[in-house]
Amino acid sequence: MKLLISVNDTQVKKKKNKVISSKLSEFLVLEQVFLKFLRENQHFDTVDEVSFNLTLCGKVKIKRLNNQYRALDKVTDVLSFGVHDNLRPDKKNKTQNQSIIELGDIYICREVALKQASQFQITYEQEILHLATHGFLHLLGFDHEISLKEEKIMEDFEDKIVSKMYKKLGYKK
Repeated sequence: MKLLISVNDTQVKKKKNKVISSKLSEFLVLEQVFLKFLRENQHFDTVDEVSFNLTLCGKVKIKRLNNQYRALDKVTDVLSFGVHDNLRPDKKNKTQNQSIIELGDIYICREVALKQASQFQITYEQEILHLATHGFLHLLGFDHEISLKEEKIMEDFEDKIVSKMYKKLGYKK
């Protein structure tokens, strides 16, 4: 199976002459860990190719998307727009022998990620990995807003995936 992640940065923004973007190594590890997670998921047994789009954007774009699709007129850190209702490994919904599956789109707000990285005392790249993982799980059908039980399930998967990425990159959790 191949995993294709189209990474787009709507605007490379400079802050004090420093480009705010993630390193290629983080995206390569993200791809490796997500691919392993998909390979362990029964829904992808017959799938040859999985893809999704990951866009780093600014506050204006993410606020507009949040308002348009969720009726929330505020800036947020990450939004996901999944194609499928449920591709969770803990549920019994098959992909009906599709060889290519498009998961959907993830949008991450660069400025919010930078602010949260500072708050959590981690690097910008670590926060991008965390938010991408959160969005990826939403694309598979996880939803922490349904109930506390679902929130715990999603958090457990998120922690497992992020921990694997941190280990591969030599980050401390």
